[in-house]
Amino acid sequence: MADETTPKPLVIEQFPSVAGGLSALASAQAPFIYFDAAPNFGLNGGVANLSLEVVRFTPNAGMAGVNADRVTVAHLRMSLEGVRSLRAALDGIERIASGRG
Repeated sequence: MADETTPKPLVIEQFPSVAGGLSALASAQAPFIYFDAAPNFGLNGGVANLSLEVVRFTPNAGMAGVNADRVTVAHLRMSLEGVRSLRAALDGIERIASGRG
């Protein structure tokens, strides 16, 4: 029998999920997206859009050197509330990076 000081295991998922909570099970397959630039953005019918690109490096076949090109890795679409939330998150990251966070 475990004594009272033994920590209880962390509950990761509840079935059914709790309304308003984050589902760990549904979030498990979410992709990690790395990008170097966000060169394109706009607003269409009240929906904000943003394209994310990465610089890709590949060996130059049969020759010395490396080829570099840009590849779109994601097309983001969001509400204006999503834009505000993303902006707040980015501002927070910049504050942390500058030591003010």
